[in-house]
Amino acid sequence: MGQKKCIVIIDGLCIMCNSFLSWVLHNDKDDKYLFANIQSNFYKKNTDINKSIDSIMLIKGNNIFYESEAIKHILKDLGKFYLLRLVLDLTPIFLSNFFIKLLQIIDIKFLVKKINASCQKRINSVNF
Repeated sequence: MGQKKCIVIIDGLCIMCNSFLSWVLHNDKDDKYLFANIQSNFYKKNTDINKSIDSIMLIKGNNIFYESEAIKHILKDLGKFYLLRLVLDLTPIFLSNFFIKLLQIIDIKFLVKKINASCQKRINSVNF
């Protein structure tokens, strides 16, 4: 019988999260992971997940890891970025999670600028 797969959950609207997901897909040679996003029915129906977290999550067996802990476990499972894993091990969780939240804020501001630019292009192209 095959090994039970881990489930990675990300914010589907987050550019950084989607980039990380693409990286995991590329590096998951053993097909260890299934994927969902926080906009999915799986996420909405799963009562064990802390819904106040809107970043990356990892369901591994009976454990749920959030943010930097999830990233650390994924990197370890894939055997990648030993130095980053060491930094995450030595950094207090609240501090590494704060850094992730900061990156998300930058990501959101970038997305808003991109959407505004796209809307402005459409407005400018409308002829009356």
